[in-house]
Amino acid sequence: MLGRRGVVSSHNDLILDSPRLVSSSTMISAYQCLNSLNTSGFAGSSPSHPMFNHLVTTRLARDILERFLIDGTVTCTEERSRAEELRYALESAYAEAVAHECIRPDAPPPIEPREPETKYRWGWREFPIIPIDENKLVTFLNTVADRALSTAKSILGDKSLKPRNRFAALVDKSRGILLSYGLYGEVLCPDFIVLPLAAFSDDEEPKVNEAYINFTAVLLAGELKSAPDTTEGLMRVRRYITGIKRAQPWLRFATGMTVGEDFITLLREDYSGTERIDLSLTDRQGCIELIRIILGIVLSEKEEFGHDPNVETGEEDVRVDVPELCSAAFDDSSKDGTVSTKSNDVPDDETYQGSMSKRTTRRATLRTRVPIRVHGRECMGILSGSGSNRDTGTTVYVVASDGGKACLALKRSWQDAARTYEKVAVLKKLCDSKAHPGVVTPSSFWLEPKGKGGESESIEAFLAEDIQQLKVENHILMVITSELRRPVAYFWSPHDFVRGLLGALLGHQHLCKIGIHGDINENSIVLSLRRGGLGALIDFDTAVIGCPDVLDDQEKLNSESVSSATRLSSPVDGDPYREITDKTPFKSIGVLRGQPHTCFDDIESFLYVLVQFFFSYAGPLQEEVLRRAQGQRFVQPVGEAQLPHMTSLPTVFQRWASSSFKEIPREKLSDVITASRDAFFQDAYLPLYTRWAPASGGSAMPRAILKLITATWILFPENDCKVKHEQFANVLKGWLEDYAGDEDKYPYPFDD
Repeated sequence: MLGRRGVVSSHNDLILDSPRLVSSSTMISAYQCLNSLNTSGFAGSSPSHPMFNHLVTTRLARDILERFLIDGTVTCTEERSRAEELRYALESAYAEAVAHECIRPDAPPPIEPREPETKYRWGWREFPIIPIDENKLVTFLNTVADRALSTAKSILGDKSLKPRNRFAALVDKSRGILLSYGLYGEVLCPDFIVLPLAAFSDDEEPKVNEAYINFTAVLLAGELKSAPDTTEGLMRVRRYITGIKRAQPWLRFATGMTVGEDFITLLREDYSGTERIDLSLTDRQGCIELIRIILGIVLSEKEEFGHDPNVETGEEDVRVDVPELCSAAFDDSSKDGTVSTKSNDVPDDETYQGSMSKRTTRRATLRTRVPIRVHGRECMGILSGSGSNRDTGTTVYVVASDGGKACLALKRSWQDAARTYEKVAVLKKLCDSKAHPGVVTPSSFWLEPKGKGGESESIEAFLAEDIQQLKVENHILMVITSELRRPVAYFWSPHDFVRGLLGALLGHQHLCKIGIHGDINENSIVLSLRRGGLGALIDFDTAVIGCPDVLDDQEKLNSESVSSATRLSSPVDGDPYREITDKTPFKSIGVLRGQPHTCFDDIESFLYVLVQFFFSYAGPLQEEVLRRAQGQRFVQPVGEAQLPHMTSLPTVFQRWASSSFKEIPREKLSDVITASRDAFFQDAYLPLYTRWAPASGGSAMPRAILKLITATWILFPENDCKVKHEQFANVLKGWLEDYAGDEDKYPYPFDD
């Protein structure tokens, strides 16, 4: 059966059945096709895939298909294979020969020949021919949707049914779709998208308003695929889905679609994985499901596309710089789903910096969606968000306090239901323990109840026997409010960041003493709001409760009580990239290998935060930009994929994030522990210089930064990766003292 049930799977295991060769086919009456529908088992009210089922039942889709067969929108032909015809002819000839005694009397009696089972090939009369043009495909999809809606009104006797969304192709493919928050400044370029009806004109042939063509407004993104292998198309769609989630981090899940000559694949992805359903356009089930899905897309409210009811959004017009991209980037022979100034590969550091500086731009106005209220509180914007395919989906909003006179950080994250008790225990222990300046203690936290957008269940309705075999996680929405601090990206000098790291390290030392460790990355560190202040730890998404004072007694590290209090984190079998998230580059070698997670692993993570920070930014933001950011409470600027001083990691670091889950610890072991680290430092100096020399007025600061990186790095091979807080902190303090005078080169921009 070509129209298979949905399966949870990775992007690289889907290959549709090859189309059968048809030697002869004849057009048959619509009523014969309808008879096959009535006896096929697909005409009932129990769908194999429930998405949009409350809007369009399978029975309604079947009745619409009946009308489509009658008016010729859908065709149905009878097909038999050449081998089956020859076998039937041979058996008939043999039976006839026996009947006329044309063979010996002692021959065995012939077997009564059975006429081959009738098979039908279904088709869509107006489906575009290969190579498929995106504009023609969008016309086809909208035509099917319009006819299906008109037919549904007639069948149901309900003229109040109104479309809410519509398919669209890009008006200007030379600019792609903006606000995708993609990596390396890429502009993602789907072949077609779904937008709300407000994005279209009221003409007889609606035209899309270009201002809505941005990822904050997109409901669904799709890709065309002419080749039978769908793997590449699925990979592109997953990148579009990531773009949607980065631009709309309030979504519970995001949706994408791949369309080929004889198939459609629908994907929905949340933070526990990707689910999909594959439909053949040449069989009866696929035709019914296609009608139901297309009509469902057109009729759906935004909640059907993953919008969380706890987040109220509004429209805002923003002026942005749109990159002008060369037309060669859209050559189908080399397209990878993104628009690049170089190639389909990740750009190296020098090429990236050069291409971005040469890219020309033009100003444009975009109609964007922004959060205005979150869990009933007025929202000023997003502080930080995550678009990883597999992560907790953490998004931090800046909201008004209960009295409205101050601002709080409100964090929403999707936690694995199996870890909910552990997560609550960590937060409760934080709240009950003595306050520490290096730890931002939550002011409140709660689990959002089921039925109010608080639970993410399996996206597709699998049959009972299937769901038992699938590893689909159930996630619970956790909400935490805390004091607002300054994100790392808004540092004003290298020393400002180092003080932030030092404060967070001391805060972690306090947490280890009370038995909490884990979850060290750049987003878990915040900077002080006063000049010269130390930073703090704020994010505890994957923190665990371990044994207190582990680092004060080396013997405890190897004791049975410690091992029983730590959590094993094993690499995942199957897809080697499935567990890679935004936090993976900061994980220690031991954790990546699946060894027990201890406080020493967290200190190693502090090293990776330090190193990657200096290669992720080209100096601080300009003074006026930082001052304006403080007035806007450090929320992400709407319309900017990333802050202007953010850069891509150099090639020597990219393998920490882009290799497979099992290869990353080997790469880190080679770079951090073995003798190859000397060559690693040599390769790293040039990208360090290109980032920090212009902002600091020469090579003195890049050399000072390299000295800091080297001094902290060497601690780990010398101590077998068991570095204590005091050792790391002493290096940071010494560097701040040695280079205190250099901080005067950077103007202090904030109003304390």
